[in-house]
Amino acid sequence: MSLGTESGDGLRPIPPRTAVERFVSKREMDSTEQTIRTYNDRLMRLVRWLEAEDVLNINDVDGRMLQEFLAHRQQSCNKTTLNNEFGTIKKFFEFLVAIEATEPEMPDKVQLLKPSATADEQTNTEKISPARARKILAFLERYEYASRNHVVMLLMWRFAFRYSDLRAIDVRDLSLDGEIDEDRLREIGEEPENLPDEIGPHLYMVSRPGTGTRLKNHLKSERVVSLTDEEVQVLRDYIETKRVGVTDDAGREPLVTTVQGRPTDASVRRWMYRMTQPCLVGDCPHDRDPDDCEFLTHGHESGCPSTHAPHRIRTGAISNMREQGISVEDVAERVDATPETVRQHYDFSAEMKRLENRRSQFEDLQ
Repeated sequence: MSLGTESGDGLRPIPPRTAVERFVSKREMDSTEQTIRTYNDRLMRLVRWLEAEDVLNINDVDGRMLQEFLAHRQQSCNKTTLNNEFGTIKKFFEFLVAIEATEPEMPDKVQLLKPSATADEQTNTEKISPARARKILAFLERYEYASRNHVVMLLMWRFAFRYSDLRAIDVRDLSLDGEIDEDRLREIGEEPENLPDEIGPHLYMVSRPGTGTRLKNHLKSERVVSLTDEEVQVLRDYIETKRVGVTDDAGREPLVTTVQGRPTDASVRRWMYRMTQPCLVGDCPHDRDPDDCEFLTHGHESGCPSTHAPHRIRTGAISNMREQGISVEDVAERVDATPETVRQHYDFSAEMKRLENRRSQFEDLQ
């Protein structure tokens, strides 16, 4: 059947690649850049397989064909990866139903094919240890005080930021003296009424998708987080002495900057990979010579076997908060997650440490 004709079932012909482009364009309105990249990567694997099978019309994709694609992917993927991939494919086919490009029952067929993964299988327990994170921070405080690296690592560890959080912060979002900024409060939907004159140093997390810095959950991600005296001092010294004084394309002043302006997601990932390489603070555990190690060159930092991506910093930071006795609810509010998400995906704190933290709460129980 040619793409120029409507099928007997009333479906509108469309090439798989074009269908994915339309789906991604639709999701751009309510998803972060990282989510869009993930959707695109997952669906383009399906598109390339369909094109290799000479499938030129998404109307022709049926349950049996998706089962063959699943069998193809099972050769190189684990159950969790396939579970996530087919979750995205289901959303894609729900979109196709809406544009009359597939049969209404196709999303249900995708769901039936979707591999099941237990909660444990879906949870990645890899994380940076508190001891290693503190060692990195101690090194930066001593040798790179108030540098961009120091500020980035401090914020990523203390607040369990996603890199989209880090990129979103403007200088004006900081209240280092504790004064309440009524404009910032209104931006996050809070009315500045019946509030104290000061609430201590704090940081406003504001989602601004119109100028390129959407927080992961948009308005639901907006919040105010407290700053300690140490964090205030480092941030103040960074702004006054080390920050590159540039604005972004929207005329905003990012807190973390490069000479080009606001950093990209890729830049933040690369910084975190480099800062968590063991050779930054000690010897290489892989017996490599720093003078000729390829993983120290630009763009190859992630190749180091012992480095950590930003999300592993977030996992370790949240786990550390729980080990320090901070409640699941308070942690969830600080790091922009639900309590259930914290428990399942991030809380890998040591049970015996949590036991000791709980002990004091029950000592006076009658």
